[in-house]
Amino acid sequence: MNPITLAIADDHELVRKGLKLLLNSFEHFNVIHEAPNGKQLIDWLNTTPSHPNIALVDVGMPIMNGFETTSYIHSEFTNVKIVALSVYDDEQTILKMIESGANAYLLKDSAPELVKETLIQVNEKGYYYSQHVMSAMLKAKEQILSGNHSTANRNTIQPIDTLTAREIEFIKKCCSEKTYKEIASEMKISQRTVDGYRESVFSKLDIKSRSGIVVFGFMNGLVENKG
Repeated sequence: MNPITLAIADDHELVRKGLKLLLNSFEHFNVIHEAPNGKQLIDWLNTTPSHPNIALVDVGMPIMNGFETTSYIHSEFTNVKIVALSVYDDEQTILKMIESGANAYLLKDSAPELVKETLIQVNEKGYYYSQHVMSAMLKAKEQILSGNHSTANRNTIQPIDTLTAREIEFIKKCCSEKTYKEIASEMKISQRTVDGYRESVFSKLDIKSRSGIVVFGFMNGLVENKG
C-alpha cells in the first residue's frame, strides 16, 4: 500500500507537532510538510513537485484563514483533498468549510481512531462526513427553511426542476461512500457517462465538488437522515 501523504496548516506549533507525531504513528501515513498559515501552505504547493494526498487545514489561522485557504486549494490544486481542522462545532462554520471545498471536517478533540478513519475514507472515497457533520447540515437546513439562518448558505437549497431524473439518481448515489466507478456500475452506465452527469450537476447547481453535491443532497432531502 502506498503511503497517504499529508500536509498540515495550523498556526499553533504545539498542535502541528502533536498532530504530526500522531499521523506519522499510523501505518502508511506520512506528513511531508507543515505550515503556520494558509499562505505558506499555498506557497509550498506552488513550488513543490510532489503534492500531498491530503491537506489538513485549520479554520482559524492568521494571514490566510481556513475558508480562504480551502477555497484556493480546491480551485488550484484539484489533486489535493482537504480536511478541515477546528475547535468550532457550530453548523455555520462546518457548512461554510464544506462549501469552500473541504472533503471532511474534524474537531481538534477528535479521537485518534476517528482522525485515522476520516483520512482513510477521504483518501479512498473522496470525502467523509461524520454523524456530527451530517447533523450540522440538517440543523442548518432547518434554520434556512425557518428563515433563521444567514443567507450565506441559502444557495444550498435550490429548485431541482432543472435536474433530470437520472441526475437526481446520481446525486442520491453521491450521498454515500460509493466511488464514481461503483456509481457507474450501479447505474449500469459507463464511467464517461458518470463524468457527464457530474459536470452537468456542477454546472446546473453552481457547485464545484462532490462535497458540494453531498451538501445539496442533504439540504434538499435527497438522502435520508440515518442518525
